[in-house]
Amino acid sequence: MPIVAMDAVRQGFLRDMNAKYNDIVYYAKLPDWKFQTTTPNASTHYFYSAYSTKDGPIVFDVPAAVGAGLYGQICDIWDAPLAVVGPGGEDKGQGAKYLILPPDYKGDVPAGYISVRQQTFGGFWLMRTIPNSAAQADIDNAIALIKKFRMYPLSVAGSQPQQRFIDASDKIWDGIPRMDETFYAVLSKMLNEEPVLERDLAVMNMLRSVGIEKGKEFKPDPATTATLRAAVIEAKAYLINLQRAASVPYWDGARWSLPDASGIKTQFTYLSADMLDYDGRGMLNFFAWGPPMKQDASAPSIYLQTLSDSSGKPFNGDTAYRLRVPPNVPARQYWSITLYDMDTAGFLREASVISLDSYNQKTKKNPDGSVDIYFAPQAPAGMENNWVTTIKGREWFPIFRLYGPDKAFFDKTWKLPDFEKVSAQ
Repeated sequence: MPIVAMDAVRQGFLRDMNAKYNDIVYYAKLPDWKFQTTTPNASTHYFYSAYSTKDGPIVFDVPAAVGAGLYGQICDIWDAPLAVVGPGGEDKGQGAKYLILPPDYKGDVPAGYISVRQQTFGGFWLMRTIPNSAAQADIDNAIALIKKFRMYPLSVAGSQPQQRFIDASDKIWDGIPRMDETFYAVLSKMLNEEPVLERDLAVMNMLRSVGIEKGKEFKPDPATTATLRAAVIEAKAYLINLQRAASVPYWDGARWSLPDASGIKTQFTYLSADMLDYDGRGMLNFFAWGPPMKQDASAPSIYLQTLSDSSGKPFNGDTAYRLRVPPNVPARQYWSITLYDMDTAGFLREASVISLDSYNQKTKKNPDGSVDIYFAPQAPAGMENNWVTTIKGREWFPIFRLYGPDKAFFDKTWKLPDFEKVSAQ
């Protein structure tokens, strides 16, 4: 699941953005539903680049985090985080040059670089700039920070080419992995592109039984194709059900939970001294990508999700809901609530409002400072600025994000209530 999902994001970058390796794709405007990857944020300016180290090390030149918040990480093609970048990373927000090294690299690392070793040729980094406010001047500062990043091969460090930036705003970036029979063709392609890691040797024997083998073309016959089509549908249902089963309430009596514990404990490599938790890893990579390495008091952001309302039933687009966000949310930068399609884990296609956050000055507040947010196909009368769009006939789920989480979250003196069904009127 991870290597197929990360190729889907990368192919969207190369195909839909007309990008090449080491180009930087960014959002000058906040993403809308057209950013079709799994559970992205809609309140921050993303920027991304894919690379390959087959021809040698790659330099990732990071500026000092001045004028806007900055957070992200470098990941290998299995979506395993390798290094945090920005104030929470080794550069400490002061700027640095990261050097991404190929598998089994034997050369010297030049002075002045932070080396990042990976076991794959392919990889990517995903960064976010966070404006200090919704004011245009602060947004401009966030975009200006993006334009200071550079990505290039070490071999041209003395005469680096001009950096190419591509604005993804208003373009469809289709990076959702296809959960159909084509899944296996992509898997075969990726296994032929990348080294086989020791942890995967037993799985390679299993893959051979369905015609996927290193160095060979994948050519399933019609009967095998039909079997694989049925298998991937079953796998998708399994991953969705696994997510429900893995949810552990963060607060007693509530339905909100943190990402799965297996991922947090291993910094989302899912590899421990005792096992590779490929079930947990597969579940995460069906629902998300580019996971934060930390989910503790030092984390720059915290994500909470829930898959059911206060009565324990899944969310659907034919019902109206309300979430009351209590006052004094323990988020030093901002908080947001965003909806996703249960079938794809991407934004709900064609939804006019995909998210609301604390940057929004138009939302109505209650006398105590709390905010009522409504989720329905159409906005309740008079609450258009407190409304997030759902789509009839589509199941969905929300993620609540806290950027710059504060003490009241970790000591649980602040609590987020569950969703409640309300009248659609």
